[in-house]
Amino acid sequence: MKIDKKRKIVVVDSFSKIDKVLKFDGFSLIIGIGCEIGDIYAEEILVGKSCKLGNVTCNRIVLGAFSSFESIHANDVRLLNSCKGNRIVAKVVKIGENCRVSEISADSLEMAGASRIDKINANKIRCVDSI
Repeated sequence: MKIDKKRKIVVVDSFSKIDKVLKFDGFSLIIGIGCEIGDIYAEEILVGKSCKLGNVTCNRIVLGAFSSFESIHANDVRLLNSCKGNRIVAKVVKIGENCRVSEISADSLEMAGASRIDKINANKIRCVDSI
């Protein structure tokens, strides 16, 4: 793990396994591919593909393809294709194709392609056909 205090960026190397809670207030967190990380608290999180995350609290998160998570609490959530998770609570959620999420609570939800969501609680839902 590399920390740049001037730019407020934390980089987690690919295929890392971290069981502890990562708490970086005001920092951006960049996670490489194939990582397994417990709970995360940060300002902005960018996640590579095939990562496994625990509970996540942040302002903005982009989750790479084929990643999984327990829960996400954020303002802006972007899930790329084939992500799996239990719960998302956010203002704006954008989901790619073939994602599986148990529960989503959001002000605005945008879905591209076919995804499986068990419970949806959203003020606006927009479905975009991906061809």
